[in-house]
Amino acid sequence: MIRSALLLSLFVCLSPLLAATPADLLLVAADDATLRPVIQRLTGTQVETRGGWTIWRGQLAGKSVVLTRTEGDPLNAVAATTLALRLHPPRLVVVFGVSRAHDPALRAGDCVVSERFAAFDGLQSAMTALGGGSNSLTWTKRPHKMVTAGERETSTEFFVADPTALAIARDLKPAEGRVVGGTLGSAHQVNREADRIAWLREKWKTSTEDGESAHVAGTAALFGVPVIGLRVVDGTPAAATALALSFVEAWK
Repeated sequence: MIRSALLLSLFVCLSPLLAATPADLLLVAADDATLRPVIQRLTGTQVETRGGWTIWRGQLAGKSVVLTRTEGDPLNAVAATTLALRLHPPRLVVVFGVSRAHDPALRAGDCVVSERFAAFDGLQSAMTALGGGSNSLTWTKRPHKMVTAGERETSTEFFVADPTALAIARDLKPAEGRVVGGTLGSAHQVNREADRIAWLREKWKTSTEDGESAHVAGTAALFGVPVIGLRVVDGTPAAATALALSFVEAWK
């Protein structure tokens, strides 16, 4: 983690010396299994390596596309997204993959498209003496302090998806499951306790849980780039990739 942060800091210092090449879309996913089918569809593919990150560029469905991998981790997601945004500023960021459900109405195979994103890793516990136990259901939220124009800190709980991209995503026709609008929640956590999942949903209105979507969205927001998220509940990488490819073909 520290090495990644140092490499990113070095890149940011050197980035004014690098010529940016704009793109139409930046596609962000967690792993090779999800990215590989998209990479195989690219034409005129170019591969770039910066530090520990790989970026793929090419043409897809008549659009210039850039892809990057996050390993499903928030810190890697912020670093990889920042790198790609600086090298190849896109018109839209698309983060996609699989997820776990927070909304009990969701079924395996449902496709959740982001109305907004929530990074639910900001938490604060009450002061308790040693031996007083721990109860995460009594903790309180800590919004992220986003540094905005004029070096002002803005408390932020949610990042909003691009409305034009959302309208396109709502019209997608997946092979199975429904297309449902919702809040994509993200944290470096795997929550399997039903009461905790219900608590997280109550506090952040989350529909799903993954390791990166909201952090990618927050990075895009800081750079002023529109973003959309696509998640297949308890799905396969192939299903997530198919959903993303459908979106790329439909997007203008």
